[in-house]
Amino acid sequence: MTVKNRDFYKALEDILGPEYVSEDPVITETYANPVRRGFAVPPRFAAITLPDSTEQVQAIVKLCNRHKMQYKAASTSWLYSDAANPDCIKIDLRRMNRIIEINEKSMYAVVEPYVIGAQLQAECMKRGLNCNLTGAGANCSALPLAAHVNLGHLSQSGSYGERNQLALEWVMPDGEIVRLGSLGTNDEWFCADGPGPSLRGIVRGNTMPLGGLGVYTKAAQKLYHWPGPATFPMEGVSPKYKPAYIPAGFLVRYFSFKDLDDMIDAVLKIGEAEIATELMCFNAAMMASNLATKNMEEEIEIYNAFKDSVLGPGFMVLIAANSIGDFAYKKKVLETIIGETGGKPLKEVEDPENQGGYIWRYFRETGSIKETGRVLAPQAGMVGGGDSFPLMSYFIKSCSKLKARLIADGSLYDDGSSPFIQSIEHGHTGHGEILARISMRVKDPREVNRIINNGSNEISIKEHFGVPQHVWSDALHDMYGPHASNYHLWLRKIKKTFDPNAASEASTYINAKD
Repeated sequence: MTVKNRDFYKALEDILGPEYVSEDPVITETYANPVRRGFAVPPRFAAITLPDSTEQVQAIVKLCNRHKMQYKAASTSWLYSDAANPDCIKIDLRRMNRIIEINEKSMYAVVEPYVIGAQLQAECMKRGLNCNLTGAGANCSALPLAAHVNLGHLSQSGSYGERNQLALEWVMPDGEIVRLGSLGTNDEWFCADGPGPSLRGIVRGNTMPLGGLGVYTKAAQKLYHWPGPATFPMEGVSPKYKPAYIPAGFLVRYFSFKDLDDMIDAVLKIGEAEIATELMCFNAAMMASNLATKNMEEEIEIYNAFKDSVLGPGFMVLIAANSIGDFAYKKKVLETIIGETGGKPLKEVEDPENQGGYIWRYFRETGSIKETGRVLAPQAGMVGGGDSFPLMSYFIKSCSKLKARLIADGSLYDDGSSPFIQSIEHGHTGHGEILARISMRVKDPREVNRIINNGSNEISIKEHFGVPQHVWSDALHDMYGPHASNYHLWLRKIKKTFDPNAASEASTYINAKD
C-alpha cells in the first residue's frame, strides 16, 4: 500500500525531508503486526514518517486533518501500534529521544517519547535519584503516557504513570498544541494540573488511548530517592552477568505461603510498614526464569529445584535502605511480619551470587521479558481505590479456575505456578496476570486465547472486580461500559470533541459513533 494522494506525500516530504518519509513496501512491512487481532493479513501503513520535533509532529497532524488521512503515533511500539486501515500513516517518534531536563532539587525529569527507561534511570542514578519503570521492561518508553499504565517492579514505592505524570506537551488530534499544568502558565514542569479544571483524565484514564487521541511529545514525571551507588559494577556478559558486590543496605527475599489469604495479610502488613522498595507476587516459575541464563531446559531445571521448597502463592520483596540503622529496622520488621504470617523463605534466592543478580535485574527491569517470556495468553487487570490489592488477588484467583480447566483438557501446559499479582503503592492497588503456556498440541492457539480472554472478562464483570487495564477497543469498552456508569458513552464524547475528523487512528482506544 502506498499513498494515493501524491500531493499529500509531497507535503510530508516538505515537512520532514525525503529521507524521513517512506512508502517503500519493504519499510512499511516491518511496521506491520503479524498477529493483529481481527485480521488474517494485517493492513500496512500507507507511509512511515519520522519527525524530529513537536513542530514537525504538529505539521503532520494538521496535514492529515486537511487530507482526511489517519495517523498513528508510537514510540517504542511494545503494544498495539499498527494500522487498522490502509489510509493511515505511521508517526514513528524514534528521533525524539532527548532527555530535556533532570531537575534534582524538585525531583522530576522531562523526556521525549523515545527516551527509554534504562536510559533515564541510568542518568537519574548518577544524581542519587530513581524513576519508576514500566514492567514491560527498561527498553520501553520512559514517557509516563507512552508507557501505557506505566506500572512496574518499582511501583510498590514509586507509584505508576497516572500518579507520576506532571506537566505535559500534547499535540491534540486536530493539530493544536496544548501545554498542561504548570507548563501552560510559566514554562515549568513541576505540576500536572491547573490552573482551572485538570485535563489529566482526558489524556489518560484507567487505560491509555494508545495512539488514539493525538500525540504526546514531551512529559515530566516524578523522581524518587535512590540510596544505591551511582553505577553498578557489573561482571560478565549478558545474560550471564551479575554485580561485583551487593550494595550495603540492599537485600532481596522470596517467601511463599500456605494459602492466598496469608500472603495477602503479609503484603498488606509490609505495605503498612512501608519497608519495601519493591514487592512483586511472582510465582516460583517466574523466579526460575529470571535466574536462567541459557534456555528453556535450564529454566525448567531451576524451577524443579525451587518447587519443592514453595508452599503456595508467594512474593519477592526487595529492600533498599538509606543507612545501617534503616536497614536493620526494615529487616527486623520484615522478619517479624513473615513470622506472623507463616511465610517460608526460598533459600536459593538468598545465595549471594543469585541475590546480586536478582537485585540488579529487578531494579533495572532487565528481566521482564524472561519473567513473562513463556506467556502466550496473559490477562491483566487493575482496580484502584482503597486497599484493593486483595480484590485484585481474588480476581486472579477466580480467573485461575479457568486456567485449571484448560490444563485439564490439555490446552495449556501445567506449569505448576500460581498466578502473578503485583502490589502497587504499598498495597493500596494491585495488578494481576494469568500466566499460561499453550500446549503444542493445540491446533488453534487463538481459540485458546479467546477462551481465556472472554472468560476472564466475564468473571471481572459478573463478580464485580472493576474495569481491568487491558480494556482497549470499541468491543471491550462496549462490554464493560454498561456495568461501569456507562463510561464508554462519555469516552466517545471525548473522542468526538477532541478529534472531530477522526484523524487519530483509534482501533486500540475507542471510536466516536454517530
